[in-house]
Amino acid sequence: MTKIILTDAKLKMLQNLWPEINALGEVKVAKNDEEDTLVKEAVNADLIITCYAVITRRVIEAGENLKAILKWGVGVDAIDIEAANENRLPVCHCPHYGSGTIADHAFAMMIALARKLVPLVNATKKKGWIWPNTSHEWAGTDLEGKTVGLVGFGRIAKKMAQRCTGFGMKIKAYDSMIKRPPADLQHVELTTLEDVLCNADFVSVHAVLNRGNEGIIGAKELALMKPTAFIINTARGALIQEEALINTLRQKRIAGAAIDVFDPEPIDASHPFYDLDNILITPHFAYYTIEADARLDRECYYSAKRILKNESLVNVKNGDALAALGEPVRWLPYGELPYNLD
Repeated sequence: MTKIILTDAKLKMLQNLWPEINALGEVKVAKNDEEDTLVKEAVNADLIITCYAVITRRVIEAGENLKAILKWGVGVDAIDIEAANENRLPVCHCPHYGSGTIADHAFAMMIALARKLVPLVNATKKKGWIWPNTSHEWAGTDLEGKTVGLVGFGRIAKKMAQRCTGFGMKIKAYDSMIKRPPADLQHVELTTLEDVLCNADFVSVHAVLNRGNEGIIGAKELALMKPTAFIINTARGALIQEEALINTLRQKRIAGAAIDVFDPEPIDASHPFYDLDNILITPHFAYYTIEADARLDRECYYSAKRILKNESLVNVKNGDALAALGEPVRWLPYGELPYNLD
């Protein structure tokens, strides 16, 4: 019988389509995400569906019957892609379900930073009515006319750019893989990372984490930012060097930050971020709305069904690498969906 292993038990993946996923085979949720546990579960498994669990070389090599590894989500940085390539194993993911949703969260963080919403709400609840004063302690800053700098210019960043356009903002973007903006975003200036950091009033990080860009924003890069600028990260925690960000915020060298992603996750109650008054933190919830959660389950289920029925795969993250190795994997052009998520 077809065997499907799910990691990340706390996430309740695919609960919106639990009967449907169980109809594809025997579904087992791993009791924990320790490597030895996943190695044991991978034996005789046809498919591993995972999110944050680390899928190591040992896990991959134990899964001799695996047809694919499927990420319930977008980023595949927790999966050993090199080992997957060597074992001719497709790694699929779900990049379509939440681009706008994540951009909404990043934009909400930007508004909250600009207007000091969280501390203002808390102070009003604690102290009562607050009046404007000459110190401008609670004065916010406008978004219209300001410059947002996007680090990465993929699906989510493009959605962020659309939202910023609607608010009359200027937009700069850095992405080493993108040569020109799409037709509906011709006003976006593609430039260098240095230019983005030096000139943006709000820096919003949307890059895909890989070996080449881990820690792309460190002390040197943060020092380029204006003292009045803010940085937002809804992509991956490891893109920003955490200690450098903590020091920058402690010394008030930038105006503030809003962070939804961390490295590692979760952070505990003693984390230095909790002691800072110029940072907003959310627990990797940028993707999490009722609608996006349902779309993610549908996207993951449809991909799982195609994998297990030996149909052409969708959104194969390592498709080009497998092709270069001569692996005869059938997949649709990356980004193409043969179904409607809505």
